[in-house]
Amino acid sequence: TGKRLGGTHHETFGLRDEQAEAVNRTLAYYRSIWAEDANAAPRFLWNAKMRFGKTFATYELAKRMGMRRVLVLTFKPAVADAWQDDLESHVDFDGWQFVARNVDLEYEGCDPERPIVCFGSFQDFLGINKETGGIKARNEWVHLEDWDLVVFDEYHFGAWRDSAKR
Repeated sequence: TGKRLGGTHHETFGLRDEQAEAVNRTLAYYRSIWAEDANAAPRFLWNAKMRFGKTFATYELAKRMGMRRVLVLTFKPAVADAWQDDLESHVDFDGWQFVARNVDLEYEGCDPERPIVCFGSFQDFLGINKETGGIKARNEWVHLEDWDLVVFDEYHFGAWRDSAKR
Protein backbone atom coordinates (compact mmCIF):
# COMPACT_ATOMS: atom_id res chain seq x y z
CA THR A 1 0.00 0.00 0.00
CA GLY A 2 3.04 2.26 0.16
CA LYS A 3 2.59 2.94 3.90
CA ARG A 4 5.87 3.06 5.81
CA LEU A 5 5.86 1.08 9.03
CA GLY A 6 8.26 1.22 11.94
CA GLY A 7 9.72 -1.72 13.80
CA THR A 8 8.33 -5.14 13.13
CA HIS A 9 4.76 -4.18 12.19
CA HIS A 10 3.92 -6.57 9.38
CA GLU A 11 0.63 -8.34 10.23
CA THR A 12 -2.38 -7.12 8.24
CA PHE A 13 -5.23 -9.46 9.25
CA GLY A 14 -8.55 -7.96 10.28
CA LEU A 15 -11.04 -8.81 12.98
CA ARG A 16 -12.94 -12.07 12.60
CA ASP A 17 -16.74 -11.77 12.64
CA GLU A 18 -17.09 -12.72 16.32
CA GLN A 19 -14.33 -10.29 17.30
CA ALA A 20 -15.94 -7.49 15.31
CA GLU A 21 -19.25 -8.25 17.01
CA ALA A 22 -17.62 -8.04 20.47
CA VAL A 23 -15.94 -4.74 19.60
CA ASN A 24 -19.15 -3.28 18.11
CA ARG A 25 -21.30 -4.36 21.07
CA THR A 26 -18.82 -2.94 23.55
CA LEU A 27 -18.53 0.32 21.64
CA ALA A 28 -22.32 0.66 21.40
CA TYR A 29 -22.70 -0.04 25.11
CA TYR A 30 -20.03 2.49 26.11
CA ARG A 31 -21.58 5.15 23.88
CA SER A 32 -25.05 4.53 25.34
CA ILE A 33 -23.72 4.88 28.88
CA TRP A 34 -21.79 8.04 27.99
CA ALA A 35 -24.90 9.50 26.33
CA GLU A 36 -26.60 9.29 29.74
CA ASP A 37 -23.59 10.41 31.78
CA ALA A 38 -20.44 11.71 30.06
CA ASN A 39 -18.40 11.02 33.21
CA ALA A 40 -19.54 7.43 33.70
CA ALA A 41 -17.01 4.58 33.80
CA PRO A 42 -18.78 1.78 31.92
CA ARG A 43 -17.84 -1.86 32.47
CA PHE A 44 -18.15 -4.62 29.92
CA LEU A 45 -17.18 -8.29 30.22
CA TRP A 46 -16.04 -10.42 27.31
CA ASN A 47 -16.64 -14.03 28.28
CA ALA A 48 -14.77 -15.35 25.27
CA LYS A 49 -13.37 -18.79 24.52
CA MET A 50 -9.67 -19.55 24.37
CA ARG A 51 -8.00 -18.47 21.10
CA PHE A 52 -10.76 -15.89 20.57
CA GLY A 53 -8.19 -13.14 20.11
CA LYS A 54 -9.21 -10.95 23.04
CA THR A 55 -5.89 -9.12 22.99
CA PHE A 56 -6.11 -8.07 19.35
CA ALA A 57 -9.83 -7.27 19.68
CA THR A 58 -9.12 -5.14 22.76
CA TYR A 59 -6.52 -3.13 20.87
CA GLU A 60 -8.94 -2.63 17.98
CA LEU A 61 -11.59 -1.44 20.45
CA ALA A 62 -9.14 1.02 22.01
CA LYS A 63 -8.16 2.31 18.58
CA ARG A 64 -11.76 2.73 17.40
CA MET A 65 -12.61 4.58 20.60
CA GLY A 66 -9.63 6.90 20.28
CA MET A 67 -8.11 5.66 23.55
CA ARG A 68 -4.55 6.89 24.03
CA ARG A 69 -3.77 5.54 27.51
CA VAL A 70 -4.59 1.87 28.04
CA LEU A 71 -3.79 0.04 31.26
CA VAL A 72 -3.87 -3.75 31.15
CA LEU A 73 -3.96 -5.39 34.57
CA THR A 74 -3.59 -9.14 34.65
CA PHE A 75 -3.83 -11.85 37.23
CA LYS A 76 -1.49 -13.99 35.08
CA PRO A 77 1.69 -12.05 34.17
CA ALA A 78 2.84 -14.81 31.79
CA VAL A 79 0.50 -13.38 29.12
CA ALA A 80 2.64 -10.24 28.72
CA ASP A 81 4.27 -11.57 25.55
CA ALA A 82 0.92 -11.95 23.79
CA TRP A 83 -0.05 -8.35 24.60
CA GLN A 84 3.31 -7.06 23.41
CA ASP A 85 3.43 -9.20 20.27
CA ASP A 86 -0.04 -8.19 19.08
CA LEU A 87 0.74 -4.51 19.56
CA GLU A 88 4.19 -4.58 18.00
CA SER A 89 3.46 -6.84 15.04
CA HIS A 90 0.19 -5.51 13.58
CA VAL A 91 0.13 -2.59 11.15
CA ASP A 92 -2.93 -1.11 12.88
CA PHE A 93 -0.81 -0.22 15.90
CA ASP A 94 2.27 1.21 14.27
CA GLY A 95 3.48 4.02 16.53
CA TRP A 96 1.83 2.64 19.68
CA GLN A 97 4.10 2.15 22.67
CA PHE A 98 4.19 -0.85 25.01
CA VAL A 99 5.38 -0.52 28.59
CA ALA A 100 5.86 -3.46 30.92
CA ARG A 101 8.22 -4.56 33.63
CA ASN A 102 10.52 -6.57 31.34
CA VAL A 103 10.53 -4.12 28.43
CA ASP A 104 13.23 -1.54 27.77
CA LEU A 105 10.73 1.31 27.35
CA GLU A 106 9.69 2.95 30.61
CA TYR A 107 6.57 5.08 30.96
CA GLU A 108 8.57 8.24 31.55
CA GLY A 109 10.40 7.65 28.26
CA CYS A 110 7.24 7.39 26.16
CA ASP A 111 6.21 9.99 23.61
CA PRO A 112 3.04 11.49 25.18
CA GLU A 113 1.69 12.31 21.71
CA ARG A 114 1.42 8.61 20.80
CA PRO A 115 -0.83 5.94 22.32
CA ILE A 116 0.62 4.04 25.29
CA VAL A 117 -0.31 0.58 26.50
CA CYS A 118 0.93 -0.26 29.97
CA PHE A 119 0.87 -3.88 31.01
CA GLY A 120 1.33 -5.07 34.56
CA SER A 121 0.23 -7.56 37.12
CA PHE A 122 -2.73 -6.68 39.27
CA GLN A 123 -0.82 -7.86 42.31
CA ASP A 124 2.16 -5.59 41.61
CA PHE A 125 0.42 -2.38 40.53
CA LEU A 126 -2.23 -2.49 43.21
CA GLY A 127 -0.04 -4.01 45.89
CA ILE A 128 0.71 -2.20 49.13
CA ASN A 129 4.12 -1.28 50.48
CA LYS A 130 4.33 -3.37 53.65
CA GLU A 131 6.52 -0.82 55.44
CA THR A 132 4.50 2.34 54.76
CA GLY A 133 1.09 0.87 54.00
CA GLY A 134 0.81 2.97 50.83
CA ILE A 135 1.32 2.38 47.15
CA LYS A 136 4.67 0.95 46.13
CA ALA A 137 6.89 3.91 45.16
CA ARG A 138 7.89 2.36 41.83
CA ASN A 139 4.20 2.12 40.86
CA GLU A 140 2.99 5.53 41.95
CA TRP A 141 2.86 6.77 38.33
CA VAL A 142 0.26 4.09 37.51
CA HIS A 143 -2.10 5.58 40.07
CA LEU A 144 -1.48 9.16 38.91
CA GLU A 145 -2.25 8.62 35.21
CA ASP A 146 -5.74 9.31 33.91
CA TRP A 147 -6.30 6.06 31.99
CA ASP A 148 -8.72 6.05 29.06
CA LEU A 149 -9.29 2.31 29.27
CA VAL A 150 -8.50 -0.21 32.00
CA VAL A 151 -8.55 -3.87 31.00
CA PHE A 152 -8.61 -6.75 33.47
CA ASP A 153 -7.11 -9.76 31.71
CA GLU A 154 -7.32 -13.30 33.04
CA TYR A 155 -9.83 -11.95 35.53
CA HIS A 156 -10.95 -15.40 36.60
CA PHE A 157 -7.52 -16.18 38.04
CA GLY A 158 -7.86 -13.84 40.99
CA ALA A 159 -10.79 -11.48 40.89
CA TRP A 160 -12.65 -13.13 43.73
CA ARG A 161 -9.83 -12.97 46.27
CA ASP A 162 -10.30 -10.55 49.14
CA SER A 163 -7.22 -8.55 48.10
CA ALA A 164 -8.62 -8.10 44.59
CA LYS A 165 -11.97 -6.97 45.90
CA ARG A 166 -10.27 -4.35 48.09
